[in-house]
Amino acid sequence: MPVRRILGLHSDASRSPTSNESENSDTSQHYVLLNDDPPDKSDDDLLGADEIATGIASILTASRTASPFVLAIDGGWGVGKSTLMRLIESRLVDQPEIFCVRFNAWTAHGSSALEGLIKSVLGRLDRNVVRRSVRRLAEQRHMIGIAWFISGIIARLFGISRLIDEIWKTLTIDAKSRNEMRELISGMLSDWVEDTGRPNRALVVFVDDLDRCSDSVVIEVCEAVKLYLDAPGLIFILACDSSVLARSVSTSARGGVGEGRAYLEKIVQVAYRVSPPDEEQLKRLIAGYGQRSGTSHLVDEIVTRILLERAGSNPRRIKRIINGFILEYRLNPAWHTMPLDSSLLITAILLQHLYASFYDFMVTDESSDDPIGDFLDYATVRAKASTPPSSSHTWWTVARRTFQKHGLPAPDRSATGEELMREVERLEVALPEDFPALARNSAFISLLRSIGDKETRQALGAELVSGRLSIDAVGDG
Repeated sequence: MPVRRILGLHSDASRSPTSNESENSDTSQHYVLLNDDPPDKSDDDLLGADEIATGIASILTASRTASPFVLAIDGGWGVGKSTLMRLIESRLVDQPEIFCVRFNAWTAHGSSALEGLIKSVLGRLDRNVVRRSVRRLAEQRHMIGIAWFISGIIARLFGISRLIDEIWKTLTIDAKSRNEMRELISGMLSDWVEDTGRPNRALVVFVDDLDRCSDSVVIEVCEAVKLYLDAPGLIFILACDSSVLARSVSTSARGGVGEGRAYLEKIVQVAYRVSPPDEEQLKRLIAGYGQRSGTSHLVDEIVTRILLERAGSNPRRIKRIINGFILEYRLNPAWHTMPLDSSLLITAILLQHLYASFYDFMVTDESSDDPIGDFLDYATVRAKASTPPSSSHTWWTVARRTFQKHGLPAPDRSATGEELMREVERLEVALPEDFPALARNSAFISLLRSIGDKETRQALGAELVSGRLSIDAVGDG
């Protein structure tokens, strides 16, 4: 019977001898997909960002009278920028002098980015503030009757959003009107901040996913922040990868990335760099994802080690792996029939996402009927070649089989370690180039050995060759 790692499931060896059960015991396991929404409560924070969020929120509240200013939450893809941003917001919503607005830049397209951001900000202001500003503008243009109609009838019947739409249509027709737009917005915000009932208010605008946007959208958002919304009472929080933004605005800055960074420095006053999670944080994160998805029994020490080593300290990539497993397990009934089961599937998913070259090697027509066994033989040979065991040791049988399988003569049992290593180097010419590095990877070797005996390895390989995994490792190349 196969020797399998203990994951809360049972191989055939642990079943009743009289059982005719064809499906494994994991069929009824309740798995849940992990969403990509950042948490907004401390209890859901698996990265330990709560203390940082509390500190930043406190600084923003104390600094509101120093607005306007822009804070960038800077970091690479998937390291938790949105999570930190959402946690900061959750600390601010109960502050009576702070009001919050969310704007997802990724949903904006082209020229609508500037309009969308400005309208999101104005839509959070008090209706009376907007109406007073419209009247003042109309008086300057000698349109007082129209002003009362717009601010009264439209606002009452259609709400403040329709009134803001009318303002936008009126003040974006030419350069002179756009200048008036800037003055109008500044006046609105000043009135709002200095409201007699609630003075010294601040509006905190959270702009997420800016680094996912096209260059034109990035520039539109920067233009909105710097030219139209640079007014007292406004605080912007940008979640972004600053290096990506620098490349995006470099054309507008008329230069390379260096000029792009200089351009951003004129917009962003302070940046907080989100570092990738450390090993202990990742362990807690992986365990938390396992609990939430129902896969804790599969995320054993071996799987955790591999995720720590190969997932690039990226929480989003770990989620993708777990979600890929859940979908494949539910959609492909082959994984419910012994000797295949959920533990073999999680192994296959890890190979697909984190060891793509080895996965591709397994499913090619050129591979043998037991490519995993062949690799483990090679790894065994390489591990002891420099200090070979006695001539009667079973290692020599494995070495002979491995060399002959690749058309090379079996090594001499009297050879020295140095001579054997030269033989191994000749063998490696016939192997994929990353095999030597994989053979030194103890976590990878442990993962492959946990699969079990030859029969189980062949069953896994046959399933991958015949159907391949239906959930592709998109973006994990």
